[in-house]
Amino acid sequence: MARIVFLPLPEAGHIHATFGLARQLASRGHELVYMAPPDGEAFLRERPWPFIPIHEEAMPRGRQAELDAQLAAPGLSLQARKDIIREVIHRHGLRITEALFGTTLEARLREAKADLLLVDATFPLPVLAAHKAGVPAFQLCTNLALNRDVAVPPLNSHHVPTGSVGSRLGIRLAWQWQYLRTFLPFEEKMRERLRAFYRLHPGAPRASFNTHLQIGPHFQVPTLVMSSPEFDFRRSAADVHYLGPCVDLDRAEPPLRLDPPQDDSPLILCSLGSHGDRLRGHEAFFQSVISAVARRPRLRLLMAVGKQLRTDAFGPLPPNVTVVDWVPQLTALKQASLMITHGGLNSVKECICLGVPMLVYPLMFDQPGNAARVVHHGLGLRGNIRETSAEQVGAQLDQLLGTPAFQARTRAMQRTFQEADAASRGAVTIEQLRQEQRLAA
Repeated sequence: MARIVFLPLPEAGHIHATFGLARQLASRGHELVYMAPPDGEAFLRERPWPFIPIHEEAMPRGRQAELDAQLAAPGLSLQARKDIIREVIHRHGLRITEALFGTTLEARLREAKADLLLVDATFPLPVLAAHKAGVPAFQLCTNLALNRDVAVPPLNSHHVPTGSVGSRLGIRLAWQWQYLRTFLPFEEKMRERLRAFYRLHPGAPRASFNTHLQIGPHFQVPTLVMSSPEFDFRRSAADVHYLGPCVDLDRAEPPLRLDPPQDDSPLILCSLGSHGDRLRGHEAFFQSVISAVARRPRLRLLMAVGKQLRTDAFGPLPPNVTVVDWVPQLTALKQASLMITHGGLNSVKECICLGVPMLVYPLMFDQPGNAARVVHHGLGLRGNIRETSAEQVGAQLDQLLGTPAFQARTRAMQRTFQEADAASRGAVTIEQLRQEQRLAA
């Protein structure tokens, strides 16, 4: 059995996404440890796995939450925004320097007696710190794969591949644009640092900047994706290992209290996830959803608006609408007929695992690509959050709830997901890859 260290980003979505895989590994006798900047510890409360803080100087406890709150504050001046972004870049630079040339992360990996490091693919540079410590490292994607594939568009693209000449050309151009952006000053400085690192450590895993949505390059180590290939577009290269959804359906959540209590009316769950309150103008979107449901008294709406909006910001609510700042999502999905979501992969996977079709309004990051896959596989519909109206939302709700094919396709994908997790595909795949590496050494 192995001592396996998870190193996720210190954010709810990235840490919570690992719990299903952690449970699989623990059930097979592996010992688990989590490492992250100090703010990550809060998301591990009531979990049985030890936590080791890292990057304390780069990101002191509480500072990330302060920066996020400042960016989301209404009326933020352009200069203030620039100052915050400058600080964020500076702190990323400190983390990069520590991963490449520092000794603290390397020492803590040794002290942890790690047999394997699972590095969040969004910030993969600790792969190189692990190399210095003599610890094998894999890149763990809490989203779909981030490295370039000529058959699959970048995740920040809305494009659904068709196989046509125009589609293939569009995908190639989209990736070329992503690559050209890596020559901007921040990434160019990253290249300089990597060249200096490889002069000191020529045997370290090689890097490729043919990637996106990563702070740094993609490394030539096993890339693990916490999803099933059936949900993804078909890739041309076999350089990605799918672990299955790895959704922790047994996580403890408080009970769902609806006022008035749930009846037989279809329940619509609406939430824009942990980053939803970063989008300016989202209040208008929430109002459109409320108005659409108000005109359909046969439906019920449970809406989570985050902590940047007051729950009473929408005036008197119709009797079939409940607005809260947060909902226990799994508990709510078990009662829901449909979810209106931002399209974060965690929420998409939870919807699929519980057989709930989706109406996806992507905000940022990988969400457009996730929405494209939802549409491609017939699991739901998508819209543009900046251009929506109550009429559009209402028409989409009517189409989704009135077309049984959406439910049928979601149920079919649900069975695929359930089979993967029931077989502990994630843990088995990691064990096999680790064994292959040991035999090749």
